[in-house]
Amino acid sequence: MVGVICSVLSLRAQDTVRVEDFTLDELEVLETFVIHDDFSGPENKMKYFTHDEIQHLPISNVADVLTCLSGIDVRSRGTSNIQTDVSLYGGTFDQVLVCINGIPVNDAQTGHYAMNLPITPALIERIEVRQGNAALTAGAFTGAINIITREKWSDQYMLQMDAGTNADIHPLFAGSWARKDVHMNLSAEYARSDGYYAPTNEAKEQTALRNTDYQLANLYFQTRWRDLDAQVGVQYKDAGLGSGYGFASTDQFDATRTLFASIQNRWCFGPYWRLNAQASYRTNYDRYEWHRGAVTNRHWTHSVRAALETQYDHPNAGTTTLRAEIKDETIRSTNMGAHNRIHATFSAKHLYTYRGWIASLGAAGHYNNWFGWDGTGFAYVGYESLFLTASRSVRMPTWTDLFYKAGVQRGSEDLKAEKAWTLALNGHYEWRWQNAGKLNIAGNVFYRWGQDVIDWTYDSTDQLFHATNQNTVNTFGVELNAAYHLNEWLKNISVRYAYTNLSLDVAKEKSNYLDYLRHKVILNIDHGIYVWKRGCVGANWTLRWQDREGSYVDIYGTAGNAYQPVLLLDGSIYMECARVRVSMECTNMTNRHYYDYGGVLEPGAHGRLSVRANF
Repeated sequence: MVGVICSVLSLRAQDTVRVEDFTLDELEVLETFVIHDDFSGPENKMKYFTHDEIQHLPISNVADVLTCLSGIDVRSRGTSNIQTDVSLYGGTFDQVLVCINGIPVNDAQTGHYAMNLPITPALIERIEVRQGNAALTAGAFTGAINIITREKWSDQYMLQMDAGTNADIHPLFAGSWARKDVHMNLSAEYARSDGYYAPTNEAKEQTALRNTDYQLANLYFQTRWRDLDAQVGVQYKDAGLGSGYGFASTDQFDATRTLFASIQNRWCFGPYWRLNAQASYRTNYDRYEWHRGAVTNRHWTHSVRAALETQYDHPNAGTTTLRAEIKDETIRSTNMGAHNRIHATFSAKHLYTYRGWIASLGAAGHYNNWFGWDGTGFAYVGYESLFLTASRSVRMPTWTDLFYKAGVQRGSEDLKAEKAWTLALNGHYEWRWQNAGKLNIAGNVFYRWGQDVIDWTYDSTDQLFHATNQNTVNTFGVELNAAYHLNEWLKNISVRYAYTNLSLDVAKEKSNYLDYLRHKVILNIDHGIYVWKRGCVGANWTLRWQDREGSYVDIYGTAGNAYQPVLLLDGSIYMECARVRVSMECTNMTNRHYYDYGGVLEPGAHGRLSVRANF
């Protein structure tokens, strides 16, 4: 990847950057660099985290990592990614596409389960936040999050044990093995806890907190042989949710079982033609209990997907890609019944580079046997480090949007697919000094015109929340990021800021889905305390301030409680050398009392001791 970006920048003085000079993998990296709003090359990663950066953060799962990116809103019902909703750029948790190595792993039932990811941060090479041609995939309404596993072909293994407050235990094994053309990634982990602590004097909240215990097991395996890539992941999860989905019950429980698998292969035919075939499968079982021990709902979802892509690299005219994809989605539910739908996508795109200029155009046609035909597309043009992107995206309603009927929620079979046009301008720049480190800055400004956006709104006549289409929801957003790297004493200091504003009056419309983050500020400092030749003692601090729009119903059923701005501090002190890393970590160090969802008090101060051995 480093070579690709450096090659592009070094060739910009030439008359033409020839596409055939790059491999298929390198071209995909090039498109990521340009289209997907990574803002920068591998030396200036402003929109995603790398493996080394992730290892120093006070985190234990993928959701914790995402909280440190400015454009992402992470809302949890508990700790350790037990139930996490992730959204992008003022959207909802249903509107973001989540991928592992480019394979979508979203759940057609609900976006609540998009983060049921059986993968540990120890195996992650980088996490990218994508826009642009992500719009060619139905479901990437506001963008996509792509988690990429380790790519270094060498033997690396690690054993880790975490122990924290409330009887938290988290043993983990992860390894990467390589022999000639074969590369394997493997991780296995188990986590359990008696629940989490949060500061409150309310008796009902204390009762709910006693029902936040969980146990979790993840298994992930990936193998690559030449151009063949296969992966499989399994997750087992049982979790007490307190009042996670309604204030009338304090002993809710959710059990999920998730499996996904994919296989893909690439073929090269001469210097110009390439072919890529993919197949993937995902299934999720959910047993939800309004009162623990008494089954309320059971849901089974299945998603089968196949895709075929061909690419032609013209010596002087760029790269053309044609793709066909079909997906079959099925649900069997005690609440929503049995349903099936088929979605087909046909797309084409072209990439062209010339003297520092990079341009691409793509279009896709989507057919769904429930919603008929629709179209998406993108166009972008960039010069060196400044890019202008326009795209159109679409998303079909989930099964929950259409059919769920329980408590105070009512889905609607009359929902339309939601659509949006997005215009974005982003850029980045990097300064390097021989003995004074490097400074990266990046910015992003976007405007999204949303039509028929799916929301759940409160109707005072029947006192129920109904799934509805908002005719128009326009979104304006700004991101500003800066990072400075010096040496082992000051490894990183970064500031990230995101501002979002929706045209929708959330309070007036009594929206239950579009209570977005208006402001998010993240300050991260990673520095050395004592450094020697083969290791160091250091510390990592993350300070987050966020201000959420909208209001919520509290655990006593009182409506109209405005979300309050909150300042959160996470930190870790670590000692690391070639074979061992020991860290003491704490999240919400100042023990703040706050809410991200009404009726669900977020965790207070939570400490953890982590010991890792590398071999």
